Amino acid sequence: MLVIGAGSIGARHAANLAAAGALVTITDPDQDRARAATGATAIAFDVDALPQVDGIVVASPTRFHLDHARRAVATGAAVLVEKPLADHGDGVDELVREGGSRLMVGYNLRLHAPIERLVSLVQQGRVGHPLGHRLWFGSWLPDWRPGVDYRTTYSARADLGGGVLNDAIHELDLAVWLAGPELTVVGAVVARLGPLEIDVEDTVRALLRTPDGVPVEVELDYLSRTYRRGIEVLGEEGTICLDWARGTLEMSGPSGAETEPADTPVAISYEREAAAFLGLIRGEEPAPVDGATGLASLRLADAIREAGLLGS
Repeated sequence: MLVIGAGSIGARHAANLAAAGALVTITDPDQDRARAATGATAIAFDVDALPQVDGIVVASPTRFHLDHARRAVATGAAVLVEKPLADHGDGVDELVREGGSRLMVGYNLRLHAPIERLVSLVQQGRVGHPLGHRLWFGSWLPDWRPGVDYRTTYSARADLGGGVLNDAIHELDLAVWLAGPELTVVGAVVARLGPLEIDVEDTVRALLRTPDGVPVEVELDYLSRTYRRGIEVLGEEGTICLDWARGTLEMSGPSGAETEPADTPVAISYEREAAAFLGLIRGEEPAPVDGATGLASLRLADAIREAGLLGS
């Protein structure tokens, strides 16, 4: 097993895969960072000569995902690409075709129990036919990685594929999961509005629409001083809302409201993702999120970015 990239997410993947029983090597241009990864053996960084292994995780900065994933797929290994598949959708169709059933995309939130619960309740019709969806994420970027200058991270840098639209693309993937892949963009704001020293967008507001006209609202930012995140689905018979900050899932309707805890640690979803990737390698189960599904959210991000530029 090889992990390409020893940043925070690469180190997490390496540790989880090792804990699940895999023999893990890790590579990064920063060899000190690679050697610091728990549970993995550091090897020299050379994407032109990837070793023959049964599984490769691409956890390099977003700008390099497509190139590194292509090289990984060419080895014949099963490949897990950390979200998003690339910094834009150009050329990703070929990767999806070449990767086929061996390609998995790292949308771990599809394996997060509170979100699974919300999607299940919606699909069971607990709130009736959906009439609207809202997804939001906001967090002050300098607080993300304590002790690290946020200006040096990929999130803050256009040359590494950063910006909140790619960084918080989980919300777009969850919109696709809830409302289907055929979403169109009605309008969007994609802008740098705050005081952060970055050269990428810190704010996204997008209004999407399903083929039958149901609105889907998405709000993303690097600026909220208090962490906020959630999903709300308005239905004909009620409303369901997952509030991450409060750790609750609430269903309300004509007869009142029911609230249940939704405080499962997100870390567990990463552990489940590692187990799922090992299952894919062994041929025991398909990828929880395959390449075609991962491409849907990337195309949606491209459409939002284009609408934001047209509206600026």
